Amino acid sequence: MPLEYALQFRGRFPDPGPWRLPRSTNARLTAPLGISELPTQRVRRSKRRPYIFNVMVVGESGLGKTTFLNTLFNAPLTDVIKPESLTQSKTLEVAPTTYELVEDGVALHLTVIDTPGFGDQLNREKNFEPIIQYIDEQYETYLQAERSQEVRRNIRDTRVHALIYFVPPTGGHGLREMDIDFLQRLCTKVNVVPVIAKADTLTPDEMAIFKKVVLNDFETHDIRIYPTSHAEDRETTTDIERFMPFAVMGSDKFVDIGGKKVRARVYRWGVVEVENEKHNDFVHLRELLIRSNMQDLIETTHAVHYAQYRSSRIRTKGRPESFLACDEFYESRVENAKRNLAEEMQRKEDEMRQMFVQKVREKEAELRERDEQLSLRRQQMADELEGLNRNIKRLELEIEEAVRGGRK
Repeated sequence: MPLEYALQFRGRFPDPGPWRLPRSTNARLTAPLGISELPTQRVRRSKRRPYIFNVMVVGESGLGKTTFLNTLFNAPLTDVIKPESLTQSKTLEVAPTTYELVEDGVALHLTVIDTPGFGDQLNREKNFEPIIQYIDEQYETYLQAERSQEVRRNIRDTRVHALIYFVPPTGGHGLREMDIDFLQRLCTKVNVVPVIAKADTLTPDEMAIFKKVVLNDFETHDIRIYPTSHAEDRETTTDIERFMPFAVMGSDKFVDIGGKKVRARVYRWGVVEVENEKHNDFVHLRELLIRSNMQDLIETTHAVHYAQYRSSRIRTKGRPESFLACDEFYESRVENAKRNLAEEMQRKEDEMRQMFVQKVREKEAELRERDEQLSLRRQQMADELEGLNRNIKRLELEIEEAVRGGRK
């Protein structure tokens, strides 16, 4: 409801507004209508257009990002390209590459945004700014497309839906200062999914300790990671969150184990399977990114991160808050305000109840004390009256004896 309308009528004539649906009345069907087929129609229609998913990978060189991506999507997406000289790796580049993946008639346009050169700069701003600038540019492009009547019908989504940040396996030392600084800046702009690279370089005990230290760093420095801080579908993420941050590894080689070809790394002491949950958390990460929460990542990007960017851009032009009442977050702001008001009223009610009880107790204590004082005073007066009665009786006896003595 616009602010001017609310102030004018003070809620006497509630306006549902164009962004809210009117209240519905339940009606019982007397025969099958075919409504149950709507999800099937939606699925059939959605298959006609490819899905779009944009993922950015950030981490220092040598952490196995390229191999990990090839393993994650079961396709040779990228090739390992080594710089010809050291000078080529000194400048961070943001390099998006789009691939088309098809499975059972469903097409996915996957854009992988690599960041070669990250961590090679002594100046952190040169590491961070190109990434932040790229994310903001995609938001700005989408915002301008929304304003255009020609492009609005078919906007190509280039916004970053997930940022996979590779944490080097440093044992029990936790996150580095550069990791903390980067994650604090980016966690409010994009869905950050942290992973511990090269899980096969740590023992299970070392990995468990390292995970606890990293999670403690997230909480201490208020680093909001996905899905803990943003996911709406909590039912699908509760079990997966137990493995965060994900300790992963990748491999382009297939090894024959029990007559079955599996991705694995072979060492002198044994074989580490990529898709064996006893060896690392790769299967749980893939479950989160692709099979269970890919759509949620896309929707969260639009409903949370892009909406925040859009609101900030609108406010920079001096538009008052009342003009933003039809934003997607208006309803949530109203609900939050109602909830906060209800909590505040409940808190005040509890305080008033406690204050009333305290005053009643104080009054009861005061009356009890006065009653005790009155009882004590009553007892004193009774004792004094009894003493006076004894004195009177004694004087009466003395008078009687004096009278009898005078008669004699």
